[in-house]
Amino acid sequence: LWELPGPSNRALFAEFLATGLYVFFGVGSALPWPSALPTVLQIAITFNLATAVAVQITWKTSGGHINPAVTLAFLVGSQISLPRAMAYVAAQLAGATAGAALLYGIIPGDIRETLGVNMVGAGRGT
Repeated sequence: LWELPGPSNRALFAEFLATGLYVFFGVGSALPWPSALPTVLQIAITFNLATAVAVQITWKTSGGHINPAVTLAFLVGSQISLPRAMAYVAAQLAGATAGAALLYGIIPGDIRETLGVNMVGAGRGT
């Protein structure tokens, strides 16, 4: 990566990797597979397990933020510096994009069209 005075490259890579894994498994759990549509409980459990695993593997290296909102909260609470927060958010956004791109690349085309987006189903009112 690049040299920054504040955050270490290891911490930035940890945030990148953890956010990518979180998006990959979380969004992947919400995909509308024709053979077995996921339930809300299955999606919730997967997102929570992905969060727990991502935080567990990164908390010593980077603090396990995984989410720009958490990084912003740490910045507002004066727990991290502005350069570190900006670098973490950039790594998190890049990781989320990489996780979604990886998921997009490996799933079949007929499932790929929604990529886990929330929407009103057929026969449902708003």
